[in-house]
Amino acid sequence: MASSPARPLLLLSLAWGLACGPKAPGETTDTTDTTDAPPGTSAPDPGSTATTSPTGSTTSDEPVPVTTTANPTTGIVTTGVLTTGDSGDTTEDDGSFIITPDVGGPACAGVASKECDPWTQDCPSDSKCTPSSGSCDEFSRNICSELPAQPVPVGGACVSEDDPLSGRNDCELGATCWFVDPDALTGTCVSLCKGSPDVPDCSHVPDSTCVFVHGDGVAPMCLPTCHPFVATCPSGHHCHPTPHAPDTFACIPAGAEPLSTEFDICEEETGCAEGLLCTDAATAAIECEPGAPCCTPLCDLDAPVCPGVGQVCLAYYPPGQSPPGFENIGRCGLP
Repeated sequence: MASSPARPLLLLSLAWGLACGPKAPGETTDTTDTTDAPPGTSAPDPGSTATTSPTGSTTSDEPVPVTTTANPTTGIVTTGVLTTGDSGDTTEDDGSFIITPDVGGPACAGVASKECDPWTQDCPSDSKCTPSSGSCDEFSRNICSELPAQPVPVGGACVSEDDPLSGRNDCELGATCWFVDPDALTGTCVSLCKGSPDVPDCSHVPDSTCVFVHGDGVAPMCLPTCHPFVATCPSGHHCHPTPHAPDTFACIPAGAEPLSTEFDICEEETGCAEGLLCTDAATAAIECEPGAPCCTPLCDLDAPVCPGVGQVCLAYYPPGQSPPGFENIGRCGLP
C-alpha cells in the first residue's frame, strides 16, 4: 500500500492531464480557411464573402432576386428585392422610379409627356401643346407643357427651360418661345399656326406666314415674312420661300445640318444656303450634277448677274403675279 505522502502527488498528476488533454468538439479552434460543414450542408466557398450574423443567419454580397413590374398606362416601373424574414416567409421590399414611356419618334427622344395636336390645342386646361425636340437637335414631337402663372403674349420676351427646343417656356396658349439665344435661353414668343396642316393660317399675326419648322408638320409657326435682298431675318435664319407656299418668302431656320452651297446637290427645298434656291438640274446650270437638283442663286431682274455658264436671270413670279415690292425677284437658270 502506498504511503500517505504519495497520494497528493497522484491526484495532482491526474488533474494536470485532464486540463491539458483533448478539448471537446465544440471547443476546438481552427486557424485554417477550411471549416467542416454540418451534416446535410456544404462548406462555404473559400472565395466567398459570406459572413455569419449574431443571430446565426448568413449574408452574402451575391446578387439577390429582384422583381420588376410595370404599369403600361402610367409608365411607372416598380422593383422589389425578395427577402426572407425570421419566420421564413418571403417578403418584397418595394421601390419605384419613373421611366420614359415608349411614345415612338426618333431614338433620341426623351420627353416623358403626352403627345398632342397643336392645331386643336387638346391638352388639359392647365397646359398647352407646344413643339419639343425631345433632346434631339430638331423638333420631333408636340408635348403638353404646363401653362405659366403669368403667360407672355405673342411678341413678348420669353424664357425656354433647359434648352432652346425643350418646348417648356412661359409663352401663352397657342404660342411658343422662338429665336432663342442658346446661352441665355431667352427669345420671343411666336404664335403657332391656326387652321389645319392642309390649310394653315397666320392671318392673325401681321407680316407673317406659316412655316413647318424642321419639317413633317411638327412645329407649325407663324414666322416673319421677308425680302431676299434685304437682311431682316434674325440670327440662324435666312430668307427663303416657304415649302407649302413657294410664292411667300419667310425667315426660315437654318437647321442643324450645314446648308448646300452654289451648284451643290440639295435634298430638300430649304436645303440651300441664303440667297440660293433648290432647282431641278435640267433647268438650273450645266455645273450641276446631271439628274440631281442643285442650288442656284436668286438674282435681281433690274441688275441681272448669274455665275453659271449660259445662265440668265429669269423672273421668279409669273407675269403680273408678284407681290408688291417683289417685282424684281429673279432666279438664275438655263433659258
